Amino acid sequence: MIKIKYFVTSAYLRNESRILFKYLIKQCDKLPTGPREHYRFMVKQSFKQHVNEKDQERINQIIQRAYEDSKWILKKSIPVSKFKEIFTPSAILYEKRRLDNFKNIGEDFIKNIIECYDRNVTLIPYTEQMFKEDSTGLFVSVRILLSKKNINHKSIEVVVLDKNTNSAIFTAVCEPGESVLAPPFIYELELNASNFRINLRDYEDAESTHAEWLADKLFPKLLKWSEIDTECRSTVKCLSLIPIDEYCILYSELKQKYAESLHKDWQSRAGTDPQKYIHEDLGIAAYLICFWRKYAFSSISFVDCGCGNGLLVYVLNQEGYEGYGIDIRRRDIWDLYPPETKLEVGTITPDSLFPESTWLIGNHSDELTPWLPVIALRSSPKTNCFLLPCCPFEFSGQKFIRKNTSISAYADYLLYIEEICKKCGYETKLDKLRIPSTRKSCLVGIRKGCDNDLGHVNLQVNCYIESQMKSQFKPRSVVEEVRNCTKLNRQFISYLVNVCVSFLLEEKNIISKQNGDIWNKGSELSISDISKKVSVADLKSLKNQCGGLQTLFRNHRYIFQVIQGMVILRIPSTIEQVGYKYIKKPCWFQKNHPNGCFNSREECAYEHS
Repeated sequence: MIKIKYFVTSAYLRNESRILFKYLIKQCDKLPTGPREHYRFMVKQSFKQHVNEKDQERINQIIQRAYEDSKWILKKSIPVSKFKEIFTPSAILYEKRRLDNFKNIGEDFIKNIIECYDRNVTLIPYTEQMFKEDSTGLFVSVRILLSKKNINHKSIEVVVLDKNTNSAIFTAVCEPGESVLAPPFIYELELNASNFRINLRDYEDAESTHAEWLADKLFPKLLKWSEIDTECRSTVKCLSLIPIDEYCILYSELKQKYAESLHKDWQSRAGTDPQKYIHEDLGIAAYLICFWRKYAFSSISFVDCGCGNGLLVYVLNQEGYEGYGIDIRRRDIWDLYPPETKLEVGTITPDSLFPESTWLIGNHSDELTPWLPVIALRSSPKTNCFLLPCCPFEFSGQKFIRKNTSISAYADYLLYIEEICKKCGYETKLDKLRIPSTRKSCLVGIRKGCDNDLGHVNLQVNCYIESQMKSQFKPRSVVEEVRNCTKLNRQFISYLVNVCVSFLLEEKNIISKQNGDIWNKGSELSISDISKKVSVADLKSLKNQCGGLQTLFRNHRYIFQVIQGMVILRIPSTIEQVGYKYIKKPCWFQKNHPNGCFNSREECAYEHS
C-alpha cells in the first residue's frame, strides 16, 4: 500500500488565464454532446471577464474555482477521474514488462507511472493498519491476481483509494492473448451521502458479462459486507500464517496431480460429494506443506488422528512426508490409494502416545479434538499439533456447552480449544483455511520452552482436566450407529411428513392436471421457516437422528424437493421420466394429497390403488 502525500494535477500549475482557458475548453470536449456547447459558452464568457486580471492572488482563486467547477461538471455528466488517465492499462502493462519478476512491484512501479504526469509527488509506504487509521488521503495498492486454473497465468490490478471522496478505482491488465482475471475495464466504487454505486466509463463496458458480474455478484457482496458490524467481524485473516502466493501455486499443483484421478471413483467408494471432500483435503495438505516449509521444520513425522477417508494422508505421503493415519473403521475409499499410503485401523484414547511423531493432526477429529494437545504434550517434547475443529466436544466426550453467549457457539469452542493448547505449553496460532467448508478455522500449536518444564506443565494440565471432566471418556463405537431417521417410529415419521406438507399447502398455488382438474402445488418455505412451525419435542426427536428436517426431506425426496434451502412439493414422477422402477411402490400423493395425484394412473411412476 502506497500513500500519495502530495499530488498536483496540471491544472493547479496554470498561472495564466489563457492556459487555463485552453485547459477548460479541453475539459469541455470530454462532455457528452448535449451539455458540451453550453459549458464551452460559459468558459468563454468567464474568460472575457477575467482575461485582463492583474492580481496574482485573484488569478489563483479563479483558477482554483474554475478547476473545481470543471471537475464537478465532469463528474456529474460522466464518471471520469484523473487517475483513469494515469493508471491506464497500457501504462501499467508497460511498467510490468520492465520488471524482472513480480516481486519488484513496489514504490518505483507506481512512481514511474505517476511521474509521467506530475513530478511533484511523494510516495509513502503504508501498512494496512496505517491505512485504517488515516481518515483522509490518496492511496495506491498494487496486487497480483493468480488464476485458480493456471498457476502461470497472472494479472496485475492497481487500486486507487481516495478517502477524501470515498471512492476506489480498479484497473486490471494482463498480456495480450491472455484472459484478464478481473474486469478488463476501469471501474469505480463510490460512496456518498445518498448512495453507494459502481461507475463505468463506457456504455460498451456496461453491456459486457464482466459488468454483469460486477452488478450481480460483487455489488450484493459489498452491500452484505457493509451491513455487518465491523466490531463483530473476525479479526483472523485467511491464510495469515503462510505465504498466500506459495499456497495458491501449491494448491493448483496438487489439484492438477490428484483431483481428476480421485474424482472418477470417489462417489462409488466414498459415497460423499467429491467436489467438497477432495478439494477440502487438498487445501489442508497445501496449507500444512506451506506451513512446514515456512517455519523450516527439519523432519516431519505426522499422525492423522481420525483420518476418515484417508485422503490427507495419501497426499502428504505422495508429497514425500512421513506419517500415517488412524481411524476406528476402515473405509472402502482406502482401496483407491497405493500400498505406500499408510492407513491403520485402531482406537485412539486419552492414554495413546506417539513419541516418534512431530505432528498430530486433528482434521474434524470430533471427540478427540480437546485431547489431541494433551496427547501431543505427553508424547514427546518435539510433538506439535494441528487442529481443525468441527463438532464441539468436551474432555468427557459429551457435547460442548457454550460459556460465552455474546459470540457464536463455534467461536466459543475455538476459544476453549485454544485455552487447552496454551495450558499444554504450546505457542498457539489461529488461522483460517481456504477450503469448501463452513468450519475453516484451525489452531496450530508449536512446542516452545525448555524440556525441564514439561513435568510441571503435565501436572497443571492433569489438574485442569480433572476440573473439566464430567464423566469418563468413552471412545466412539467401532460399529457406526445408524442415525438417518430410518430408526424412528414409522407412525411418527408419517405424521411429521404430513405436518410439513400441510405447511406447504397453506398458501395455495393452483395448477391444472392433464384432465383439467385443479391441483394445489403449494408455496415454497425455507427449512428454517418450517422448523419454527414444528414443535420443539418433534424437532428434538429428529435431532437425535442426525440432521433433523433436512434428513427427513432427503429421505422423502419423492415428496419434497429442496433447492438452495427452500422446500417445495415435488410434482410426482411419470413412467416416461423414470421408467418402471417404482411401479410396485404405492403413490403417496394419491392417498395423502387433498387433490390426489397430479398424474393419472396410466402416467404415474407409482402404483395407484
